[in-house]
Amino acid sequence: MVSMMMQAFLVVTVITAVMMYLVYLGYFDTVHTEVGRQFYAERYSAKWSKVFPPWLNMPYNTFVNLGYIVVGAFYCAKTSVSLHVKQITSSDSVLFYTFNIMATFYGAIQAVRILTQFHRSAVLDQWYTLPFFMWVFVWSSHLDSGIGIKGMVSWMAISLLSYCLTLVHMHGFEIALALHILFAVYGAITIYRKFPIKEAQQPFIWALIFCAGFVFLKLADLELPNLNPMFEKISGHFLSKIADILQIYCVNKYFEILTLYKNSVQNKKSK
Repeated sequence: MVSMMMQAFLVVTVITAVMMYLVYLGYFDTVHTEVGRQFYAERYSAKWSKVFPPWLNMPYNTFVNLGYIVVGAFYCAKTSVSLHVKQITSSDSVLFYTFNIMATFYGAIQAVRILTQFHRSAVLDQWYTLPFFMWVFVWSSHLDSGIGIKGMVSWMAISLLSYCLTLVHMHGFEIALALHILFAVYGAITIYRKFPIKEAQQPFIWALIFCAGFVFLKLADLELPNLNPMFEKISGHFLSKIADILQIYCVNKYFEILTLYKNSVQNKKSK
């Protein structure tokens, strides 16, 4: 149990370190990113200056990233319990562990972007988004007919390399992200067709709603304060992160339901 989680942790850590090093070397310095307070609707109120230091001038957008860590840690713990009682297999656990360890790392990466407003931290934030959606496709393929290590590595390599679109087009990231979302939705629908159980419908629909909410709220961040000044505190960017965190939770729930169902069916056939 511990070894599977440690293996996933080491793999995610190594890949993340390589990504950070490539960004540090400046390979993506020409990529377009939105850096600076002018791109965020959240305003630093006078009362926060009495509580937080000046560099923590977007507290809502900073602390919301703890949600990724909480959800990731929760599902890592839940995966360990499920593996211990043999509800899932070792190969299933790798998918859960990897996804949720990525979530915890992602929370930290986004917090660094908010706090520093450095171009390179923004690049890493963008780049790290893509493997999340590709992992949903990989996960679906695993449940469908098995994908194997070679398949996982191939698809994740394609996902990571797709960020190079940012070097040839101003909206390369948006193009890559849209393709990743389509892959994720296609994979999720495909595996549901194979295991069409009612319990999986709700988390799937909510994941789509939260995904759409994540995109819309982030794009509308600077426009929402025109509707109500409240959105200068509880900003669209902050709410988009709430939607994203809930999306990750729903994806976990969706694959948890399908994985348990698939394993229960296989166990019945083997008896």
